[in-house]
Amino acid sequence: MSETVTITLNGREVEADPKKPLIAACHEHGEAVPHYCYHPGLTPVGSCRICQVQVKQGEAPPRTVAACRTPVAAGMVVDTEAAPAHEARRQCLEFLLKNHPLDCPICDKAGECTLQDYAFQEGQGKGRSVEPRRKLPKRKDLGEVILLDNERCILCSRCVRFMEEVPKTPQLCIAGRGSHSTVETWNDQPLTGNYQGNLADVCPVGALTLRKFRFQARVWNLLKVASTCPGCSRGCAVTVEVLRHGALKRVRPRHEPAVNGWWMCDQGRFGFEDANRPDRLAGGALRSQSGGWEAVPTDAALETTRDMFAVHGEARIVASPFVTVEEGRELAALAKTIGCRPVFVSPPPNEWADDLLHTGDPAPNRRGLSELGFEALPPDEILARVGEVEVVLLVGERVADLIGREAVAALPEALRVILMDEALVDSPAVDVAIGVPNYIERTGTWINVDGHAGRLNPARPAPPQTWTLVRSLDYLHTLLHTEPQGARR
Repeated sequence: MSETVTITLNGREVEADPKKPLIAACHEHGEAVPHYCYHPGLTPVGSCRICQVQVKQGEAPPRTVAACRTPVAAGMVVDTEAAPAHEARRQCLEFLLKNHPLDCPICDKAGECTLQDYAFQEGQGKGRSVEPRRKLPKRKDLGEVILLDNERCILCSRCVRFMEEVPKTPQLCIAGRGSHSTVETWNDQPLTGNYQGNLADVCPVGALTLRKFRFQARVWNLLKVASTCPGCSRGCAVTVEVLRHGALKRVRPRHEPAVNGWWMCDQGRFGFEDANRPDRLAGGALRSQSGGWEAVPTDAALETTRDMFAVHGEARIVASPFVTVEEGRELAALAKTIGCRPVFVSPPPNEWADDLLHTGDPAPNRRGLSELGFEALPPDEILARVGEVEVVLLVGERVADLIGREAVAALPEALRVILMDEALVDSPAVDVAIGVPNYIERTGTWINVDGHAGRLNPARPAPPQTWTLVRSLDYLHTLLHTEPQGARR
């Protein structure tokens, strides 16, 4: 059997994958077919029935079918705009909207829910029934992650299928019959697991919402940028969503078949508090004679760094595993100039490893830095090694946090430390501090555990006077090359 078959779609011949349902062929070839219960990452069930299209095969008369439950067959003629198909969709929408509340202005799904769009497209602007809408529970607590508004639920069963098919921990069901059907947890127990946040993504209406995002922002005020998750070495493709160039409000999975498919874990989804830390270091800072800090431009701080490398003896470069491949190349060149092998912090594995996505390795660019020749060292060995040299450059996002802020603060005063990080560590050993952008403020590449390159893209500007790390390292490298080589010893 060939990999694809030829069908006629809205008057043109196209190639379609017979292993996928008809609705997938329509979407892949630019034909908009409405859907609710269908999700490309889940088994189709055909419960909402609004994906109906008209299909003709052979000599049989045309018939209206649910595209999500219809397999592709060679020679079939498909019309997504046929009048009978539109009428079938309109009737299904009328049924779905019979009990759906009219609370769009206060619904967290407003701006992302397609109920209004589909009703407009299919001409379903008026309901014929006069009976009151059924009353169902609101703001039902399903655990630490999800809240359920049962009155908004359209019983698409995406949530039930997700828990059964993806993490394979079935915890949801559709209880009751007919108009009494509702989504419930087994024995009314709270949901558990590291993938609950995906339930809010798969829910096509505002029934399942994220407790932490609820009422935090209107989605049309969010700038949505494609990026890569820093939560582990899997490097899931994500979309970071920033409110008016300010706080990061939401992280959601972005479809990437080679890495995470349609999903992401909750540790990556909610572990972005560091991106909104209030104590960001902007520009540069130098230790003053009184022991305090004096704010200086970044170039002045880098010139002082150059002087420290020139005056003192053996040096060490310690990078964060959040350093990108592009930043790593600059660091490797800098390390060659000062005569040392760069190392990066290798934090211990955590307890979140599973067989689905999370690797348990908190170093998002471990493979990328290792391929550049960096040596991976645990925090305790790094602290032992920096005690053997005179000057140390700690560089990269969260490098002090990963080594241990208390450990960095306790470094001996005789050691000369240059810190290039998001935030300042007030340690007697730190003489120079230079702010760096975090992962939602810069471009670059992380290489995941399987060798896939994940891109970072800026969703907001870095703090004022803060240079990109590549620019800072390149400037420092240039300064070192312009100094007489004998001045370093």
